[in-house]
Amino acid sequence: MKTLRVVLVVACLSLPACYDFDFPLDPKPLVPVDARLVGAWRCLGSEAALDDAPGVLRIALRTDTTSRWSFESPSADGTPEKSEYDVHGSTLRGGAFLNAVELGAKANGKWNFVRYSFLLPNVLRIQLVNDEPFAKLKDAAALRREIERRRDDPTIYSDFMICVRPKPPKDASAAPPATPSPTPKS
Repeated sequence: MKTLRVVLVVACLSLPACYDFDFPLDPKPLVPVDARLVGAWRCLGSEAALDDAPGVLRIALRTDTTSRWSFESPSADGTPEKSEYDVHGSTLRGGAFLNAVELGAKANGKWNFVRYSFLLPNVLRIQLVNDEPFAKLKDAAALRREIERRRDDPTIYSDFMICVRPKPPKDASAAPPATPSPTPKS
């Protein structure tokens, strides 16, 4: 499976829509991070082939209102590819969206808007907002109003990934072996 950034680029080239916006919905993080997202996930892209290996999405809390999303997947030659995003939430009428901006040398400074839902407590669906329906909008307030107006319109979203939270190793819940305390010498 390709890295998140590579998947975004390929999707932009192969689909009728892309996902890059020039600004976030909210310039400052104001919404608390959804604690259900934090942790590790095994993910497959919505267009994954049968033999694609899943990638690993790690979501770590940075502050109460920001998180770091790190996506790692094997490349064609087997070496891990990694991309990282700073993510913060925005509350729109009818629900929450995430603002994601890539970090690192390959970052283009563009924002992606993520809509997520839990299909089951440990199954995460990630969708991206297509930029094409909103191409004429030049500011966050206008974009917010239009997304709110069209929130239930499936044509403004693209399914991106399905992620499953892996079970912890069986011995992960076991307490470490107790080490005897040294006996005092008298």
